[in-house]
Amino acid sequence: MQAGPRGTGGQGQRGQAMVLFLVLAGILCLGAILMFNTGQAVNKKVRLTNTADAAAYSVAVQQARAMNFAAYMNRGRVANEVAIAQMVSLWSWLNMYHTHTVAGYNLMTYLSLVPYVNIVARPLAQVYKVAEQIMAKARTVYRPIASQVISGNGGALPLSLDDWNLVLAEAADAMLTIGAGVDGYMIARDVVQKNDPTAEIAPAGVLLLGNQLRKAATTSGLLERHKANRRNPGMDRFRNVVMASRDRFSADRNDSFGPDLGIVEIKFRERGGTDMVEYNRWSAVDTLDFSVKVDLFVFEFDLNVPLGFGGAQAVKSGQPKFFPGIRSGGRNQRGNGWYSEYHPGNRTYAQYNGATHSTARRLAERYPSVNVPGYVPFFTPMRPSGGPNKKRDAYFTGYNGLRDYYEVKGEYAQTPEGDKAGPVFTVLVQSKRQDARTSEDINGIGGPVGGQLEMKNAMNNDQMTAIASAQTYFNRPPANALFKRMVPRSWNGDARAVNELEMGSLFSPYWQAKLVETPKADYIAAGLGSLVSG
Repeated sequence: MQAGPRGTGGQGQRGQAMVLFLVLAGILCLGAILMFNTGQAVNKKVRLTNTADAAAYSVAVQQARAMNFAAYMNRGRVANEVAIAQMVSLWSWLNMYHTHTVAGYNLMTYLSLVPYVNIVARPLAQVYKVAEQIMAKARTVYRPIASQVISGNGGALPLSLDDWNLVLAEAADAMLTIGAGVDGYMIARDVVQKNDPTAEIAPAGVLLLGNQLRKAATTSGLLERHKANRRNPGMDRFRNVVMASRDRFSADRNDSFGPDLGIVEIKFRERGGTDMVEYNRWSAVDTLDFSVKVDLFVFEFDLNVPLGFGGAQAVKSGQPKFFPGIRSGGRNQRGNGWYSEYHPGNRTYAQYNGATHSTARRLAERYPSVNVPGYVPFFTPMRPSGGPNKKRDAYFTGYNGLRDYYEVKGEYAQTPEGDKAGPVFTVLVQSKRQDARTSEDINGIGGPVGGQLEMKNAMNNDQMTAIASAQTYFNRPPANALFKRMVPRSWNGDARAVNELEMGSLFSPYWQAKLVETPKADYIAAGLGSLVSG
């Protein structure tokens, strides 16, 4: 009889434990659902962030590719210009030596009439005669080939070097102004879709990215356009790049030989060079002089006898004069000659590399293509043979010169760091809350809609967003031997490594991409200004 109350008390205790268990189980279920929702949201957020990173980086990579493509096209244009300079140089050099063979034959013929001297003069006359025939044939063959290659005049070549420069210029312009912008947006959209099919670029992000792509592709932002129809610093820079890229033969054809006896110096001096006198004209002059210099301390005696002269030009049309030549010398780049910022010391080089100081200068101006009349001494009785012996033959017409081009503005790409290192591209992606697949979107999990146990989210407009930025910047790898800058310190010197930091330009294809912190202005433009402070 005494055991009954204890049994009744035990049944009451078991009922209370069940209630506590149910409450605890409910709390655990809510915690599990909360953890599930948090995990789903974090997983979706990470995926969106990775998607935004990939899209922004891809846009920056596309911009770098476009700028590197333009740099390669510009380098191709420089190489073609150097090739044109080489062909103009060779024609001028051939003209000079053909003139020399004619004058040499006639001079030796006259000297053959002098007793004793004729022992040497007659064989030399025959040598000059054979040399004249060789030069005449070489010039006859070379002239039409060079004309076709330079400008395509009268030739069967589908594209001349000048035509190729137009193709390269238009390709670079198209890639910078259209390819980078249109392709950049399409790439961003495709990367977002492939990384997360439920995500898209937010409307505010479309406007932000579109404006950034526009600025990177137009003169209102990163680039500036330099036109060749008038002289300006941008086109001077292009010309300087071309002039600095000339080979030794095009830039410096100077040579001399002969004895120096102290008081008396006897020299045969060859001078010559080829300059881009204007943006659309290559001009070359070559001279050969016999000089005697006598130094008696009290006075000096100089004798210069022209033995050969010639010239050549690649021009749009007409027959412009050879002198005055290029006028971009001195610190102000307006004096005679050409100023090279890459060579130390006296960096202004003389016009035509000094051929302007020769006594044959006026003869080269008047008779550049073996078109010397018979009344000029030593140009009769033998007259030049071959076909291209008229003054007009010194000119390769149809050459258009340097085309307009885009270049990075001076305030950009001075260093590989900072907001001025290059254009920044920001991608804002969004995805609907339902795509996170939280308890609200799965039947049987969580409380009913509107119920006390409903777990509401705090997402703005039921959207999840992520934002990321990437920058296109210039950096030539300084530690890699394959990418070292090698610059000759003079035309006669070997190229040496230059370790100075190189500024970015559209002549050097070392543009790269990197992820960067999103600028505050981009947060504000994307409507996320509340996420940043300061």
